Amino acid sequence: MTALLTAILANPTVIAILAGIVGAIGWGLRQRRAGASAAINAQKAKEADAYAKHIQDIADAANARPSRLPNDDPYNRDNR
Repeated sequence: MTALLTAILANPTVIAILAGIVGAIGWGLRQRRAGASAAINAQKAKEADAYAKHIQDIADAANARPSRLPNDDPYNRDNR
């Protein structure tokens, strides 16, 4: 086992290949984490926009006034 490990670690080509594999795995994991973070931030922004719209809808409803009095209806639809 020691002889095999010594032979592998003594060869600079094998070391470079192993370093490349480890680097590629590390880069892939970093990209995966960055993508997940971007997705979470996009979802938070979407929820914040929806909440702001909801608050604006509530404010608009609180400030709403009827466009005319109910008894101004020529067909008396409210009195049936």
